[in-house]
Amino acid sequence: MKRVLIVEDSKLVRSFFTKTLKRYEDKFEVMTAENGVDAIGLMNSSLPDLVMTDLDMPVMDGFEFLLYMNKNYPDIPMFVMTAKGSPEVEKKINALGSFRYFEKPLDVDFLADCIMEELGGGTTGQLQGISLASFLQLIEIENKTCTLTVSIGGQKGALTCRKGALINAEVGSLKGLEAAHEMISWENASIEILNAAGNTKKEFEEPLMSIIMEGIRQKDEKAAQ
Repeated sequence: MKRVLIVEDSKLVRSFFTKTLKRYEDKFEVMTAENGVDAIGLMNSSLPDLVMTDLDMPVMDGFEFLLYMNKNYPDIPMFVMTAKGSPEVEKKINALGSFRYFEKPLDVDFLADCIMEELGGGTTGQLQGISLASFLQLIEIENKTCTLTVSIGGQKGALTCRKGALINAEVGSLKGLEAAHEMISWENASIEILNAAGNTKKEFEEPLMSIIMEGIRQKDEKAAQ
């Protein structure tokens, strides 16, 4: 029997998923956890075939949990839930093609169809090797404040986000936009998250998408060289 793990801090929402998805119990089993730490503990004894996580949770939020899964279980497909979705947000995320997100409140039958499609061997909604560009867009959607440590090879830098906006970046001798573009251009970089931004000074106000597009342009330029 296939297993689906749903990570959600609301007891009411967890109960809702358990009850409404019960009619699909001949297709898959539903497990639940209230945050990333509980989910990791559960996976130590029963590894799921698919994971769906909320983003705004206590103890270990969805952002940290996504990075943990990406590092330790990159082959397990992941879906993301958000209460701040919109057609514009969906368009941005789908353009990057890194994962599938679902807007709350969810259409359970549609969700079940997507789960069964994924468990049946499809690739829709799979989160594997999440890019820095994709992760920054998630942070923007959820208005999250944090510092990201990004590393590849012997290089290591930091990006600061405040209420979803990327405000500062530094890597080696590079600072500001130049540093942000450099890190976004890295292929398969490792990402770690700190749930604080300190008193970091705001260095730029360019829209995130403009910063990402320039980083991707530089990445393509490097590949061509």
